[in-house]
Amino acid sequence: MKKTVFLKTFLIIFSILLTFSFAFARGGADKEPTPEPEAAPVLVPEEVDLSVPITVLVTDPHIQVVDTWKPIWEAQTGGKINVILVPYATLEEKMWIEFRTKTGSFDLACIPVTWKGDVMGGNHVESLEPFIDEYGYPDWDDVMPAVQSIVKWGGEIMAFPYDGDNHMTYYRTDALGVPEYQEKFKAKFGYNYHLPPANWSEVRDIAEFFNGWDWDNDGEIEYGVAFIAQQNTQAQWSILDVIAQYTTIAGIPSNYTSNIFFDADTMDPLAKSPGWVEALTMLQELTKFAPPGLLGYGYSELRQAFVSGNSAIAFDWGDIGIQEQYPEKFGSKVKGKLGYGPLPGAKKYFDRKTNKWIEEQHTVNFLNFGGWVWIIPKSAKEKAAAYHFGVYMTNPEHSLLDVSGIHGYTGANPWRRTHFTTTEVWVRGGWGEESAKGYLKAISDILQDPYAVTDLMVPGASEYYNSLDTHLNKVLSWD
Repeated sequence: MKKTVFLKTFLIIFSILLTFSFAFARGGADKEPTPEPEAAPVLVPEEVDLSVPITVLVTDPHIQVVDTWKPIWEAQTGGKINVILVPYATLEEKMWIEFRTKTGSFDLACIPVTWKGDVMGGNHVESLEPFIDEYGYPDWDDVMPAVQSIVKWGGEIMAFPYDGDNHMTYYRTDALGVPEYQEKFKAKFGYNYHLPPANWSEVRDIAEFFNGWDWDNDGEIEYGVAFIAQQNTQAQWSILDVIAQYTTIAGIPSNYTSNIFFDADTMDPLAKSPGWVEALTMLQELTKFAPPGLLGYGYSELRQAFVSGNSAIAFDWGDIGIQEQYPEKFGSKVKGKLGYGPLPGAKKYFDRKTNKWIEEQHTVNFLNFGGWVWIIPKSAKEKAAAYHFGVYMTNPEHSLLDVSGIHGYTGANPWRRTHFTTTEVWVRGGWGEESAKGYLKAISDILQDPYAVTDLMVPGASEYYNSLDTHLNKVLSWD
């Protein structure tokens, strides 16, 4: 009872804070082969001047993509690229300094698309439409519809598509798929779980069952579930995974369907609604069956821990699947031992229209984070050359190598239709064929869902998430 009161109080305070903030807001081995330079040089239109270097702003791990293509592009074009590498924690500050000072300190930048409300809506970046009209863009129809949508603002393409991001379920097939364990689970809980788990109630029970014993017989204790929980490392998307299931139901986006953030009529935050309370209660419950030190799990720590074999279930973007393939570099002990699926649904959701709980198994896909994109600032000095390099990195051939594991771990996940149909390239990147097919199907199904909840991309979204992250940490750390 005390925890429920605490959660409700927290959500009411959080909702009030949000209201005020928005009112004022504005190959299978670990060796990573270097691609060979293409035989034919890239033809650069004469009007694109490459005599002056362009500067690229990027953070880790996306520097891997730049480092891969930079020397080849320079050799083929005679151009020159300078790189500014900054940590994720300072990327936003670096970007805004440029937007305010307009000194032309960089010509191309890789940023989270969740910032687009302020970045694109604030008129800080170039529309790519004129460049597309003049120079073209390769196979736009090959870009998945969900990804086409996120790079637009006001109907115009304002950024290069580069990454298809959504959370998904990873589970150990050598745990959840073992008939003996399935029988023991049924004896304890009275039902058979699904693969992947169908809802968060199943996840909770599975996590309890597999928590605290050596179910893979490696001589070490394993745990039930792991997720991103550390403050300032994108933990807010962990709770939104759960909120999406208890707060709405899939359907044509409206006030009452595929909507988890605001009442569309009043713009009141939904953070104090019963669905949010239920979701926070569930995530707090899952911490009981997680590895020690869960609150120190940022995205890097989660991936490292899970591929090292310490948990039965995890929730993350597509990055775990890539790191799974590299036993030496990432200490992966789970290569070929993972199953993949959409996020768990829920056995009920709160219908705000009737103000009642609806007991109904359902699943809502959620495009967490949305992905990384490349933008050209209005203050950029070499815009045409920056556009040229942006196209070079994101064309179908090069982007496939970046997302498939051919270049190791790049932080970019599949986003073109052809990324999902060229399984043989993923096998070259070190994947088993069945693993590649399962992984790609899970992501493709989510990206093709017309009712998937899109992430918050309005002006002020960054403030919203910072506040949610801060208060979530209080919930997860409260005993």
